[in-house]
Amino acid sequence: MTPFTNFESRMAPLAIHNIDTDQIIPARFLKTTTKQGLDKQLFCDWRYDAQGHPNPDFILNQPRARARRCCWRATISAAAARASTRHGR
Repeated sequence: MTPFTNFESRMAPLAIHNIDTDQIIPARFLKTTTKQGLDKQLFCDWRYDAQGHPNPDFILNQPRARARRCCWRATISAAAARASTRHGR
């Protein structure tokens, strides 16, 4: 197994709640035995319209997301927010 190589990158914020894992890479693209080309299927149904044109509203198609190598999505549950408030965090 190849060791992980550290890298630095700005992140593209993904402001979507409850991401269905089938949206990350739709199952129809997971019939491959290699990882080649999977980058083009990442969030395919959100990134492209029915004709295959980029959706300009999706973050990965916007100029500010170019050269980003990571997506970031953070949530904090209501229970965690209450707990951190109670403990002075």
